Amino acid sequence: MEDHRRHRVHKACDACGRRKVRCNGEQRCQQCEHLGLVCTYTDNRLARSRKHALRRGEVISKHKIETPSNPLLAPALSPVSTSYFESLVPEYMHLVYPFNPIMTEDELHDAISKMESDRESAAFVYAFAAATIDLAQSNHPTSSASTHITQLINQAIATQPPMLLGFRPSILRTMTNIFIQMCFMSLGQYDLGFVYLREAITMIHLLRIEDKTVLGSLHLTERARRQRLYWLCFIHERFISIVHFSPATLSPNVSFPEADPNLPPGISQGWTQVIKTFLIFEPTFINLWIGDRSQVSAKWVEQKYRELDDARWELEVSMLSETQQADLVITRQWMRTLLWQMAMSNWLLSSHPLCPSLSLELPLRLSGQLRQFLTKISQNTIRVHGSSILTKLVEIINTIADVVIHLPQATLEQTTSRIGDIVFMKRVVFSFHNLQQVSKDILTEKFCLISDRFPGIEAACQLTV
Repeated sequence: MEDHRRHRVHKACDACGRRKVRCNGEQRCQQCEHLGLVCTYTDNRLARSRKHALRRGEVISKHKIETPSNPLLAPALSPVSTSYFESLVPEYMHLVYPFNPIMTEDELHDAISKMESDRESAAFVYAFAAATIDLAQSNHPTSSASTHITQLINQAIATQPPMLLGFRPSILRTMTNIFIQMCFMSLGQYDLGFVYLREAITMIHLLRIEDKTVLGSLHLTERARRQRLYWLCFIHERFISIVHFSPATLSPNVSFPEADPNLPPGISQGWTQVIKTFLIFEPTFINLWIGDRSQVSAKWVEQKYRELDDARWELEVSMLSETQQADLVITRQWMRTLLWQMAMSNWLLSSHPLCPSLSLELPLRLSGQLRQFLTKISQNTIRVHGSSILTKLVEIINTIADVVIHLPQATLEQTTSRIGDIVFMKRVVFSFHNLQQVSKDILTEKFCLISDRFPGIEAACQLTV
């Protein structure tokens, strides 16, 4: 007689076991497929016992992959072959490594080869892939990059091993957190970016990178790499302090990174210039920006402006690659804009100032300089810097628009030139695929105000197109 009894499943998945429902034992079981749950199998009898079982609704909530209330919880990432991650390595070396010169090409290949056996390596690979796609969005304009980045970041976070007893900090985990922070910033999730940057900073403290004795025992290449990692966290923290209005904790390292014979000279020189630039964000600057701006003095503004007007710096930067120049020049103009805003907050500006840094029209002069520079370089050169450069450009164009709207009307020629700069900057900023809707709405509203105020100027009409 034919036996029609169901095949007995000896082990249910975690979600089915806790909900006490029938599981078909497949790699992704029928129940989890139907409900959209994370389907995992662990050998934990205590967790599967009736005494420790959760109510069904709690398990569904805990294991759910996607909920309408949280757009960051994108659908689970389908299984991806290692060849896909290998294919991203060239773009990583071209777009990511020059500005995050920590994990080398060989280390990427090594992490990819260990994905199936080492969770820390797997988490890093997902994060490096997300960061690479984020900076390469201009190369894939038709793809839904944000969704893919979100999937990869969720996978990196879910895969990263918890910090239990016996946990050991590593450079790999530090860079995983930095890449996660970069992607959250690109997605407009500044709070989450701040959390993961803080964990990266904790890692460098646990690695004792500031300790000369510890570093002295390492080979030059490894020592220089750890020094670069410290400065990388310093730069990211200074940037997030400005855009997120959060305090900075890291002090500048005692010196620039040592010369590393394995690091291409162009990358090394560019990296040194980035460090020099962000050193201008010293504690007083940060504290005045996020704190009491009534303490901003004309003398301090003039001093900072002189630091930003460094002829030697401009000469050194002109010798770098176009991609490096784009990052550094836009960053300096952004810093000048921030400085002008601080002076404006304390009523230090004038139409006829003794110092150019205290001029009400300074942003208009800066916009002209920036436009002149941007017309010389490829637009893709700008976009490959991702959300950080976009944040700076949005701040700059916002300030220029405010000045045009609120300053007394100038001559027709001057006004036309100013609006022309804004039209140019609009094209640059709106070409970014990851421009946040709130920024777009704010800028569009200001463009409409300019168009309404100057209806006779043809360029003003282009702002509302």
